[in-house]
Amino acid sequence: MPHHTPPSLSAATPRRAFDSVARAATTTVRNMAFQDWLATAFHLLMWARVAMAPDSFEASMARRASFSLFLVTASVLGMTRGEVLRPGFARSIVYRLGIFVPVFLSYFELRYLLPALRPQLLDLQLHALDNAIFGISPSVWLDQFVTPGSTEWFAFFYYSYFYILAAYLTFSMFIDKDMRRLGEIIVGGAVVVCVAHLVYTIVPGMGPHATLAFEHPLVGGFWWHTVASTVAASGAQLDIFPSLHTAVPTFFLLHAIRHRAATAFAIAWPVTAFFVANIIVATLFLRWHWGIDIVAGLTLAFVAQRIGIAVTAREVDRARDGRQPVWEPFKA
Repeated sequence: MPHHTPPSLSAATPRRAFDSVARAATTTVRNMAFQDWLATAFHLLMWARVAMAPDSFEASMARRASFSLFLVTASVLGMTRGEVLRPGFARSIVYRLGIFVPVFLSYFELRYLLPALRPQLLDLQLHALDNAIFGISPSVWLDQFVTPGSTEWFAFFYYSYFYILAAYLTFSMFIDKDMRRLGEIIVGGAVVVCVAHLVYTIVPGMGPHATLAFEHPLVGGFWWHTVASTVAASGAQLDIFPSLHTAVPTFFLLHAIRHRAATAFAIAWPVTAFFVANIIVATLFLRWHWGIDIVAGLTLAFVAQRIGIAVTAREVDRARDGRQPVWEPFKA
């Protein structure tokens, strides 16, 4: 005789599955921290921004990239904040990488997303602001100091941005055991990146190198060719306001100064300060940025630090009400 599943049992299976998904979703939302909401909203906004762009190859690539980054973020949050993964090393590492890497990778989608928006470039307006604020655009004033040696000097510091980024994030995410410091740097860093990337879609430009004529050409050696080839191959091209090359290292410097009582940051902050000063000048000297881009980058760094401090102070003790800690230390 054929076997028939009792109706009550067949109906219970999908109901149990629905209840399980609902509980996981509720747990995820309850455990989500500030940076989780920020990253989720950011990826959705970037996807919505390019979803409204005219159809093109660039728009298609950007839509895929932005939605993929959102799906990765949502999946990671489901596994970690939804407590599918048990507390321990795996959950800690999956969360750290899963919340940070998609935000970092969003820079590369800008190479397609920004052109897909078919933007009206605002370089002339930014140049006018430079002249109004500084009397002369800093890049134009710095042209008198251009030599092969000075170009190579500032190209080295411009490229050192990537080493500073890697050093601070690696130390904070995987070595530093102070969860409050970790919260401040990740929350503030996420604010810097997310705000900058969104503003790039509103204030597009290519910078002085593509807008103005200069008397002295930039000629250098290894570091200048490395910078020029890196920007040509991987740069978003229209990402100038605000200057991330200013905002990110300045934010790290502010973080190091705030925590200079710790040995690592006591050593790091003077070195970082020297590099940051040269990086900021380099963005102008190498003609990638207008002066107003630097002002915007500095402002963003200061505001982001205050947000990181305030949010972390509010969320650091939330485990007392039964929610998952914002940051869990690595445990075997």
